[in-house]
Amino acid sequence: MEARGPSREPACFQALRTLGDEPRPADLDGAFDSILSGHLAEEANELLRTLRREVGPRAWMESFASRLAPMAAMAHQERSVRWQMDTRRAHIRCCYEKDDGALGFDDGDLHAIFLHAFRLEGLHLLLDLGKRPRPLLTAGLPLPVGVAGRAEFLEAVLKQEPKERPAEVMAGLNHRLPLGLGIHQWEILPGYASPVSELALHSHWRWEAPLEVQPQAMEKTRCFLEANQWSWDRGTPHPGGPLDLRQVVSEMAWEHSTLCFTTRMREHPALNALKLLGAILGIEAADIKGLIRTGVDLKPDPRLGQADLFQPKLKNMYEDAVLLDGGSNIVLVDEDDDEPIHLGPPAETT
Repeated sequence: MEARGPSREPACFQALRTLGDEPRPADLDGAFDSILSGHLAEEANELLRTLRREVGPRAWMESFASRLAPMAAMAHQERSVRWQMDTRRAHIRCCYEKDDGALGFDDGDLHAIFLHAFRLEGLHLLLDLGKRPRPLLTAGLPLPVGVAGRAEFLEAVLKQEPKERPAEVMAGLNHRLPLGLGIHQWEILPGYASPVSELALHSHWRWEAPLEVQPQAMEKTRCFLEANQWSWDRGTPHPGGPLDLRQVVSEMAWEHSTLCFTTRMREHPALNALKLLGAILGIEAADIKGLIRTGVDLKPDPRLGQADLFQPKLKNMYEDAVLLDGGSNIVLVDEDDDEPIHLGPPAETT
């Protein structure tokens, strides 16, 4: 992906990656100053962890990490305090296509590929608040290796909204992405929007059955639709025991040689569609080729209609007083002490 254009990653990160190959780099102070001025201490700290893992320990890395660690810890603490008040971050929901050239990628591969593309395009992902902060990017609903998707979801949180128009951002990312992956929708949502995993209702699938298996597949489909229950023992222990696929598949019908079916997502968001279809048709999942998820139905997000409940709130009455320019005298009474606590200018004495 690097060969498809110059990197738009911050220059200090590009410098660190270059320095990673040198035993004794010269301009570490310049890189350090750039990191601090760009408020990138946390990200640089995680990058150093990666470099040490990839190229092995270097004396300069240990020294640099020692200087950087307290700055990263301070940045993490400040970010934790201000998290609810941060209105600059941008929550993005992308819709992308996964096709022939990308069928061999699993969820981990997709996550790494999109992270790489975002980095090269200079799209600065916000970190989570974990002990080891990770970029806030998820590849949406699981899709098995070997299965295509026409409308897959990617969710990301950026430090701030890109200056370019969505069409330009998608064009830049698509130029980076490998064959078979392409983003075709870019939606900016409020920070309190529900994730796709909580909104998914149904997945719609299509499978073009090979000529040699069509008679068996059609007969099995007829038996499945006529049955009141279709137990599937997934081969590993599950709390609920065997799964009744008649409760999972809500619709199934043939359109000439193409089998179309719909699965319920709310109770089984990560169910492997290849294994499900194989259990119905009596075919090994590995022998099913050409399965496509054509779309996902999402329910309306209840949070978007209740913005007042999710907007950032003032953390305490002291912040209230500060925001009001300190003009208010606020009296707080501790339930365990009758003596009031005064916030504000001291009372005048006579």
